[in-house]
Amino acid sequence: MSIYKKMLAEFKSKGIPVDKPDFYDHPNFILAERNDPSYLNNYAAFVAAKKYSEDYLSNARRVITNTANILHHHLLANGREGACVDMTGIFARILENEGIWCAGIKGSCTIEFPSNSGEENTHFWSVDHGDFKAGHSWLFAPPFNIVDITLRKQDYSGNKKHYIPDMILEDSGIDSNPEIEDIISPSAITELQMHKVPRKNYFNAVAQEMLTIQKTYPTLITKGKLDTKIKYCPVAIHASEEPLEGLKNMKFDGMYALELYQSKIKGKV
Repeated sequence: MSIYKKMLAEFKSKGIPVDKPDFYDHPNFILAERNDPSYLNNYAAFVAAKKYSEDYLSNARRVITNTANILHHHLLANGREGACVDMTGIFARILENEGIWCAGIKGSCTIEFPSNSGEENTHFWSVDHGDFKAGHSWLFAPPFNIVDITLRKQDYSGNKKHYIPDMILEDSGIDSNPEIEDIISPSAITELQMHKVPRKNYFNAVAQEMLTIQKTYPTLITKGKLDTKIKYCPVAIHASEEPLEGLKNMKFDGMYALELYQSKIKGKV
């Protein structure tokens, strides 16, 4: 049985309709999540396995690209750095309102700068000081494997921003494998060594869910500006618990997310 049919059967067995991109808000889905905190992974697997028509993909490419440009413009005006989780949640909810399927991903990101740049590699680790966190966050939204409008809006040293694109809309990417140093910070590795955890068991010890997530969303490398390599390592699936009208974590020109959507995006992308 295909993953798609398996997911359809699973959702049907629990009385969860799958006709809209935000069906993870359905009461029966929420009930299933209470019994299984990893149940959102099934939604992400469904989105990845779902078959999309050429007409849908063409429309989705236009909507996602135009929305990314608008949100990026307002993110720059807002000025906030390190807003990847909040912006991913807002972006996903807006796309869902537009009928676009997507899944929010939390993970690690390794940026390898060109050798002639003089810049050291940058890591956004998912495990730091022994605790899991969102190293970075982005969207999977067919036809794009990676939709990221916040990577450049982080706090970088030196001249690193020069080598990072304003936005990443990647519809392919190069398959890769997550290395321990991509996911776990040096201090967290030291803690694992102190507890005598074998290196081969590091992921099982601190990022077990990643092993499941990567079966659906493998690690991908995309090229940035001037041959910068950006490695995206999915670790967990993320979705906002609040609908668009409930997202009050950021303001854009005095507008919350719903007002921004209604004023600048709805009917215009």
